[in-house]
Amino acid sequence: MTASPHHGTEAATRTGAAAPPADQRRPAAPFGGPVPPVVAPAGAGGDLDHADVPAGSVTVVDGVDPVAIAAARRHGLPVVANLGERPELAAAAVAAGADGLWLDTPSTAAAGQVREAATRLAPLVRPAVPGTLEGCRAAIDAVDAVLATLLEHRVALAGRVQRLKPVGGHAGRDPRREAAIVAAMAERAPSLSSEALGRIVTAIIEAGLDAAEADMSGEPPVWRL
Repeated sequence: MTASPHHGTEAATRTGAAAPPADQRRPAAPFGGPVPPVVAPAGAGGDLDHADVPAGSVTVVDGVDPVAIAAARRHGLPVVANLGERPELAAAAVAAGADGLWLDTPSTAAAGQVREAATRLAPLVRPAVPGTLEGCRAAIDAVDAVLATLLEHRVALAGRVQRLKPVGGHAGRDPRREAAIVAAMAERAPSLSSEALGRIVTAIIEAGLDAAEADMSGEPPVWRL
């Protein structure tokens, strides 16, 4: 895969070409945050419009090949993956290490799809602890977005479990199963004590059971699976 300018702009440094000297580069667009920004046509709902990315400020790589994205870093510029008109490639681009996501589709729905995929995945594949208060808060917001998405999915799965168990709801809680969940989480969260994790798991389980019981009682479901 190679990099190329896009639709009348000159926002890319071509892969394979020498990067412009540092004193000739325009100021870089705001890349490098916890979630790669979406660069979309004007009015399409991107974090940046195509015209907002100065010429020579980024290297644009066509596609989501991780080898091409890694090689493009030799220019010393943020690497932006060109998704063209395929927003479904966003997650693969984030996983491959792209610093930004270029979209040619003039659609707010497509930009939203790309942003949501980046938001859900980026904190998992590029954990970071920024050096500023603002940066740390932005990173926390990104992690919280992932936590919320996973909680939504967990609640949906727990609701399905309640329909499969002989006794569902709060009456069917399994202390041994809950203890095993806490032990497994403790291996991935060594900074938290088992007691603290136990409180977190209990709160999550009880909230999920409340949602499941509300759904079984005829209330509208509060999750999407």
